[in-house]
Amino acid sequence: MTESFRYDDLTWPEVQALPRDTHLVLPLGNGYPELKVIEALSNPVRIGFLPPFPFGWKNSGLEVSELILANIINNLVNSLRDDGFTKVYVLAPPGVQLGCGSAE
Repeated sequence: MTESFRYDDLTWPEVQALPRDTHLVLPLGNGYPELKVIEALSNPVRIGFLPPFPFGWKNSGLEVSELILANIINNLVNSLRDDGFTKVYVLAPPGVQLGCGSAE
């Protein structure tokens, strides 16, 4: 069974103690069914959900250019990778292309 947690509920020492192969998911917006995400990632042992990124893409309420959004999201993903996390994913609405892929 997969252990899921909210990344923003952790303290810095708890984040530091996480195994670096923990799956981390950054959703763009809300409404992604957690169980479907877990299944799509082949039921990992542990999965952390970062706080949803609430804006930036078309029809999000506050749109920015795709380049700016991609730079922001890539910066967040790369910061997690720089901290040693090897399985970082971005859930994006259909049609949003960020060019960051997964860390695998």
